[in-house]
Amino acid sequence: MSAEFLDTFGRSSKSDQKRFLKALELLDSDERHPSLRVHQLGGDLSGFWSVSASDELRLLFVGGPDGTKILASCSRHYRS
Repeated sequence: MSAEFLDTFGRSSKSDQKRFLKALELLDSDERHPSLRVHQLGGDLSGFWSVSASDELRLLFVGGPDGTKILASCSRHYRS
């Protein structure tokens, strides 16, 4: 877990934190669950993976050694 993840999680509302935690539990037990919509990112975020915690919320992580996941941040999806 990165310091940025802890900071962004701490600044999230309690209801968003619950959604993030639920997504993390599901990611830990079944990373291919369709509701998570796990996918690799490109461009400026190349090397990161995105996980949907809801239609509005996402988690970012990078792959670590031995298949571990290093949580990078949590946020609202960026919409244009």
